[in-house]
Amino acid sequence: MADNKGDFLVGLLVGGALGAALALLYAPQTGEETRETIKQKGLDLKDSASDVYDQVKEQTTTIASQVKDSATTLDSNARESASHVASQLSDTVQKVKSDVADGAATLKESIKGEGNALSEAAKAEADNVKQTAKTSGENAS
Repeated sequence: MADNKGDFLVGLLVGGALGAALALLYAPQTGEETRETIKQKGLDLKDSASDVYDQVKEQTTTIASQVKDSATTLDSNARESASHVASQLSDTVQKVKSDVADGAATLKESIKGEGNALSEAAKAEADNVKQTAKTSGENAS
């Protein structure tokens, strides 16, 4: 879009200069007056070109500044998002570690309780077998 405006402006300036030059060549003036007029129109054209250059330079500077600001904002947002994700990930890892440790402790207690219950049951069964064997031995005598 900006390219079209620049092309149009250059075309307008060149067309204006050519039209002015042709008008001067066919005007009923003396050679000295015509040369002075051409010189003046050339200076006017130079000033116009300088003004256009200054406008384009100013617009370019403005656009460059806007792009820089946008890039800075984007960088800041990306860093903030990455930091937030890293923080959440760290929190999640800590929670998983805690849950695993709690689960392992619960499992250890459960196994210990089951082991004790199994040990007690085995002792009771051994006592029962001894009692039965003793009773059978007495009855056989």
